[in-house]
Amino acid sequence: MSAYPQNVSLTLDTPEGFHELPLHLPPDVLDAALWELAEKIWPGGTEFQRETTAVVYSDLTTALTADNVLHASVALYETEDGAASTAHLLVRADAVDPEEPEIVAASFQETLSFDEHRSVARVDLPCGPAVLSLHATETEGEAVLPSLGFAHVELYIPAPVRGWLVVLALTTPCFDDLPRYTGILRQIGESLVICPAEQADDLPEPPAAGDVRAVFG
Repeated sequence: MSAYPQNVSLTLDTPEGFHELPLHLPPDVLDAALWELAEKIWPGGTEFQRETTAVVYSDLTTALTADNVLHASVALYETEDGAASTAHLLVRADAVDPEEPEIVAASFQETLSFDEHRSVARVDLPCGPAVLSLHATETEGEAVLPSLGFAHVELYIPAPVRGWLVVLALTTPCFDDLPRYTGILRQIGESLVICPAEQADDLPEPPAAGDVRAVFG
């Protein structure tokens, strides 16, 4: 389970097509926020579609909030042939030994490389070194439901504020769109700014749509 980073400010920008789940909201405003999200996802849909979506994301939001996820959003796109393409993005922070970011990145790159079914590469982001990981999983099918495969693209980013590792994890069942989502996650990683919370007020004005800003501690 992740813990909240103390005295750390984190900002990132998600592109158009991503809809943020309303994590960490008081119960008295959560239902309204979930209904607003359902309307964004189904602008031309039915009341049943919006109500079902709100219920599903209510359960998901509760679970993610309990697991200390910092940010969650769902991406919805239309492919060239008119099909739907979707992915989920989670952002979390895990406590690590307070080493130099280069050391933390090298350690995670080595550890993840032991998984022979995982593709791992070192990347350099504006906020510092990071590790890009790609792998796939498959759920077990049941009598009625078939098995489902998912592609996972993850960025492991040692925070310049030592002692924390920020993880951006994007999951999609749309394997044909994996290059697209890999590029999107890299784009989000390049927008990431991490600094001590006391410096948060000195950051430039955030981009308009899709911006996420969180200050912890």
